[in-house]
Amino acid sequence: MTSVRRESPESAPRPGTTTQEVTVRRAPNVTAFLAAGAAIGAIAGLLIGALGPGSIAYTRAAIIGFFLMTFLIIGGAVGAIVGLVLDRISVKRARTGAAEVQDVRGGGEHPGA
Repeated sequence: MTSVRRESPESAPRPGTTTQEVTVRRAPNVTAFLAAGAAIGAIAGLLIGALGPGSIAYTRAAIIGFFLMTFLIIGGAVGAIVGLVLDRISVKRARTGAAEVQDVRGGGEHPGA
């Protein structure tokens, strides 16, 4: 009696496919961190400008505008730095895996040619 070794359907190579090694990581959206930091900074600047002491030399609107823009820029910078730090951490935690790449064009032929 001969023994025949059959491959399971999952491990058998499919025609037109190759396996490649890929890097998988969860990367944060740095733009979202920048926008969130800017929004929090703008709210803080608005509150500080509106609730702070007044000035004879400047109007209330000028004081609010100054604090709003200053804290908006600082908050955006802090948010971007936090996003970049988290991105750097995600690079260190990256894992490698295997991905099956499938040729959908069918042997290099171009449709319509």
